[in-house]
Amino acid sequence: MKLVGWEHLLDDLNLIIRDIRETHKKDSESAPQTTVADELKENLKAIENFKGSRDEKLVVLYCKQLGINYKNLSDEEFRWIVLFLSFLFLPFN
Repeated sequence: MKLVGWEHLLDDLNLIIRDIRETHKKDSESAPQTTVADELKENLKAIENFKGSRDEKLVVLYCKQLGINYKNLSDEEFRWIVLFLSFLFLPFN
């Protein structure tokens, strides 16, 4: 599954986050060096090589973002996550 157009969005997010981090570099509660955008970019690259259906790839990505081990999901948990994600990706009318 190739997510076309995401690269530009992630690059823009990285620039914005870097600017904010630079501005707040000296704050005592500065953000960690790894950003959410960095983690998302890494996870998107990981699922590109994942062998599975579109639903499986989306569930793997969702699990990676939440820190859940995909391999430990029961069939029922997998189905619930697919159902949940299908509601997230419904077109808005």
